[in-house]
Amino acid sequence: DDDDDDDDDGGGRRARWCVARAVVRENEATSMTMDGDASSSPSSFDWFQAWYPMRPVSFLDAEAPNEMKVLGKKLVAWLDATTNEWRVLEDSCPHRRAPLSLGYVQKDGTLACRYHGWAFEGARGTCTSVPMSVDANAEATACASPRSCAKSYPCRVEDGLLWVWPTSGADAMLKSAGAPCATSLAAGGTLPGEWGMVELPVGYAPALENQFDPSHAEWLHAKYDADGQLSEKGNAGFVPMTKFAVAEGSMNRDGFIVEHGGYNKSNADVIAERVFTAPCSSRSEYVDAKGRKYLSAAILYTPTEPGRTLMYTKFAAHQSGAVQGAGSRKVSPFDRFNALVSAPATSLFDFYIDTFTSDPALVRVGLSHGAPPGSSAYNLGDQDILAMHGVEVEMEQQHKPWKQSYYLPTPADAGVSAFRTWMDKHAGGRVAWAEGVVDDASKVKTEAEQLDRYSRHTKHCIACKTALKELGVLEERCMMA
Repeated sequence: DDDDDDDDDGGGRRARWCVARAVVRENEATSMTMDGDASSSPSSFDWFQAWYPMRPVSFLDAEAPNEMKVLGKKLVAWLDATTNEWRVLEDSCPHRRAPLSLGYVQKDGTLACRYHGWAFEGARGTCTSVPMSVDANAEATACASPRSCAKSYPCRVEDGLLWVWPTSGADAMLKSAGAPCATSLAAGGTLPGEWGMVELPVGYAPALENQFDPSHAEWLHAKYDADGQLSEKGNAGFVPMTKFAVAEGSMNRDGFIVEHGGYNKSNADVIAERVFTAPCSSRSEYVDAKGRKYLSAAILYTPTEPGRTLMYTKFAAHQSGAVQGAGSRKVSPFDRFNALVSAPATSLFDFYIDTFTSDPALVRVGLSHGAPPGSSAYNLGDQDILAMHGVEVEMEQQHKPWKQSYYLPTPADAGVSAFRTWMDKHAGGRVAWAEGVVDDASKVKTEAEQLDRYSRHTKHCIACKTALKELGVLEERCMMA
């Protein structure tokens, strides 16, 4: 339990590192058996033979199709209530290629296309109904044709997430069944709590680079004074990183491990380990000088299309100093006055939600995502996005290898170098997109597009969409009153 872990000494910490390295090395041995020497092929990691997180299950609409995308592939997921299992098909009806995500889930668990009513079961994508057939024999013939089948994809629910394997067919079903999802490989186990999720308006590479560059927080997320200078009182104060390196022997097709020290005065003595499990997981564990847990972070990434990446986050701060600015702010007299004045309105709003909305519990979840403290992550995310977008656009315009574009002279840069090295040596240097998806569009987005919260989160979350709809109804009622 946590109390036992907090008492771990340096030996316990090293044991956890050994477990993590053993997992990566075991995967390396498997990779070499299946595909030859992983280090000898620049494209040895197969982007289409891996599990990708697509949504927290709590974000999905259990009564309707859910549109989603991975590696440029358009997919649709729905819950088959007859089996209580999620199904995933290509979001394209084989009849006339209309999006199946426009359709509806029937009582027998099949997904019906809204264009002409064709229906599909989810396990194999078999067509079960062609309503315009002239008779039962003609319908049976059409449904038996391989051309009437929709492509189905392996999926599973694990750690509160719906995962998808972006290759269809019997071989994919067999191979995916024996492959673990990235979160199950974490030596420290899964973290408690719900996943947060946003879709970043930036590509996979700048998003992952940002994760392996922890020292950026001391400037990008710092507090600044009225003169635009770093606030001495509001920040912990940066400390140059002196330890940051890839763990010996850890880099292979399936990922790598980096170990580093602290980067500000509050965490200067910590020892951190970041385990990258390709293609989507970065799991970080920080311990203090006494070997006690300091901070845990699980961050997942799914490349949806060129210039867009889903990001999922879970954090566990084991000590108050683990998050800059952590701890309760002192309640001021103004806070008390504001609470007193707003209490009647708050009570009335709560009464309205409980009495007049379609699903009060779901609406409250959505509201919690859009208001503090649930929305606080947006402030940090906005800062990250503006920086990552600038990097992506500049790299696109320079059109040079990263080693020529970047100048990385300090130990703090080792994480970025490690990720880029893994991409070059083991993943072909870039994301492999689905057939027909060309990464040739400009990555330039306006600031409004970068910071648009509807596209980043709301459209992916059933709770937030429900809350937004109910707020719209309330607005109409107020205008009519």
